[in-house]
Amino acid sequence: MNAHITMFNQLVADLLNLDVKFEVEDLALMLLSSLPDEFEHLETTLLHGKENVLLDAVCSALYSHELRKQNKMKTRSTTSEETLVARGCQQSQTKGRRGSSKSKG
Repeated sequence: MNAHITMFNQLVADLLNLDVKFEVEDLALMLLSSLPDEFEHLETTLLHGKENVLLDAVCSALYSHELRKQNKMKTRSTTSEETLVARGCQQSQTKGRRGSSKSKG
């Protein structure tokens, strides 16, 4: 996301150097419309019920979304590792119970 916003800012800076004028809300809308389809829900959330959308607010929301996504991935990775350890523990307990008809699987 950082690369996308940096590229967007560079393009805007280039256009401003050519004396192209933009309203702050127009820049926010252009950034939102430049996002991939996977951000459509975020775009809808940011635009719904708002009369004005500011570029800073859009950038903050995008960075926050990216951080939440990264934290979820880290949490999933940790949870998967813990699950593997728990499963390994259960399997070692059942080895000593050969022939037992009761299973807590």
